[in-house]
Amino acid sequence: MKFTPSVVLDAPSYYVDYFHKKQNVDKCTILRDLDLEIDSVVMPSCVALLSKPTHILDLTNNSLIDFPDLHDRADIHTLLLGRNRINGTINGRRLPKYLKNLVLASNDIKELNELNGLQSAPKTLTTISLLGNGICHLDGYRSYVLTILPNLHNLDFTKISDREKAKLKKNPILILKNDKKAKQSKSKKSQDKSTEMMNFVVNKMTDKRKQELKKQLAAAVSLDEIIKIEKQLAGGI
Repeated sequence: MKFTPSVVLDAPSYYVDYFHKKQNVDKCTILRDLDLEIDSVVMPSCVALLSKPTHILDLTNNSLIDFPDLHDRADIHTLLLGRNRINGTINGRRLPKYLKNLVLASNDIKELNELNGLQSAPKTLTTISLLGNGICHLDGYRSYVLTILPNLHNLDFTKISDREKAKLKKNPILILKNDKKAKQSKSKKSQDKSTEMMNFVVNKMTDKRKQELKKQLAAAVSLDEIIKIEKQLAGGI
């Protein structure tokens, strides 16, 4: 499904207290579960119609392969992009200029160098979740993310310790180059094992259980709780 003016203008919204612990402070606009796709022709003008202010933009469970271009939005501090199809096309320049929290859980990020585009992400970004992506299981994963995003305070909802920062400063790692040829040489039949497992679990989950989890998701009162439930919906990976 493509972005259209009506999709954006009719998007439901509500106020939450995830971050400031005060009612009616953070406005969340919901564009989740719509199978939305990136469309460079129509999408920019449609995204421009997003209500202001919007503090939290929920684009969970769509078909996006990159970030929508929100670079000129100063109001959005949290972007929820879990369960999309984001991979090596990441472009940090598209992110909101003062973004603080970014959720990329359960996408299709398999190689460390696919994160390189985040080097151009806003310096205000302090929290990111990449749970459910293939890269989470690679050696040196946390160190690489911290090299790409040195201003992070939390990675996958685990606080980055001073010891971890000191270790990385003492033993810095190199940023890998993007190797498109290497990716093309891989067999199309090969599939990430975590993705296979996720699909298996989701297929086995009953509709009743899915509805229960969706109700829990709607009643969630913290970002951590949202991610936990979304992981279950995605197969628990």
